[in-house]
Amino acid sequence: MATERSEPLQLNLGSLRSTMSLTLHTHHASRIWHGRAPAEGRPGIIGLNAYISVMNKMKRGSEQDDPYSDWWMLRIEDKLEQTKAALKGLREQVDQALADVPAALSLGENMNVQPVKLPLFVNAQLGFMAVYLLADYDDLARKLILAHHTALIDRSTLERWLNDGAHALRSLF
Repeated sequence: MATERSEPLQLNLGSLRSTMSLTLHTHHASRIWHGRAPAEGRPGIIGLNAYISVMNKMKRGSEQDDPYSDWWMLRIEDKLEQTKAALKGLREQVDQALADVPAALSLGENMNVQPVKLPLFVNAQLGFMAVYLLADYDDLARKLILAHHTALIDRSTLERWLNDGAHALRSLF
């Protein structure tokens, strides 16, 4: 029986990478992604893209035991849950409105023929959670537009619900 020397196995592995993108179908969601540049007499509004950048920095700070980063991340987690609940409430209202479609009528999903596909570079879980909420809002906006188009809700309800969802998302930033 021969004796074998066991040497530690050394692997020269690089970091894992994947390609990620977000597809948006509505201008409403696209505006939240981009935010608004400052103009004369109007302050700028950061978009989800800038929010992700801040979350990436905050994650690095938290990994380096920065107590302020930890404190802010806890607050943002709470705010993400509040935003998720607000969007869920709006979705329930929209689903209830769409339930009034007669059984003989079949409504398909309304999809943009030229959606915008945005590359994602997210390193923080809180950033991903916000991306999921934006995708949910985009879907919600499409359903709202469909409900308005099919006379299930009026124009003021459409605008109010779109604004409520957008406000909930922007309040994260």
